[in-house]
Amino acid sequence: MQAYDDIHPFEVAPGVFHLGVKDEQNSWANIPYLVVEGDDAMVIDPGSARPEFYSTVVRKIHEVVDPRTIRHLVVQHQDPDLCAALPLLEQLASPEVRIYTPVESLLLVQHYGARAPLVGVEDGETIELGGSRPITFFMTPYAHFIGSMVTYDERTRTLFTSDAFGGFTTGDDVYAGPQYPEFLTMFLGQYLGSKRALEYALKRIEQLVAGPGVDRFCPQHGCVIEGELVPVYLQAAHALDVGHEVDRLAAKNGITLEWREAQMTPVS
Repeated sequence: MQAYDDIHPFEVAPGVFHLGVKDEQNSWANIPYLVVEGDDAMVIDPGSARPEFYSTVVRKIHEVVDPRTIRHLVVQHQDPDLCAALPLLEQLASPEVRIYTPVESLLLVQHYGARAPLVGVEDGETIELGGSRPITFFMTPYAHFIGSMVTYDERTRTLFTSDAFGGFTTGDDVYAGPQYPEFLTMFLGQYLGSKRALEYALKRIEQLVAGPGVDRFCPQHGCVIEGELVPVYLQAAHALDVGHEVDRLAAKNGITLEWREAQMTPVS
């Protein structure tokens, strides 16, 4: 089983590098990914601006490529744990670097102060890395922000799942083991507020698994899920109870919640 390395990147698939940094204090990992095709590179969810995080990520990037080959920065939603490094990393990247994010995240991502062009992407939109490697974006709204997406590398059949399939972890393993559903439950149960949004995201991902196929999930937190565990953890995610913090506080404060998602009516 591959263990975390604070010094060196780890290649999870050809041209796909795990740049993860462990956060022992908070029992999780912050994981940017570097995808390289020839002299063209992409960083997915660049990460935190905290010096101990950012310095580790940059050191790992330098071990694989010259940062000036980075022409694509992908942020799969607007949170600071994946966006705060944008204005720092763009200074090392190619002068041609662009930042890709869901259209609904543009409004907030701009406030990190990066000067590179911001590109809003839509569901199913594809860019070519190195002119020959398709990278496709699929929207997963409200999982956990309206502007959330996952990113698919067709070459290696790798799905970068952002917070989906993320987990709180206490060990040193890069790859998920049999105990991972517990970590998945703790993380997604806390950060996802809508079962409906979760089900949409999972069913969209299942379409990709059915064809063209997914060999691994690479989440922004937690562990890489690979091979025969992909369908196992898809099934585990379907069983998750999410949004329960609202019910807990409602019970504590004597509030009755009668609203149900099925009772929603379209606004005309």
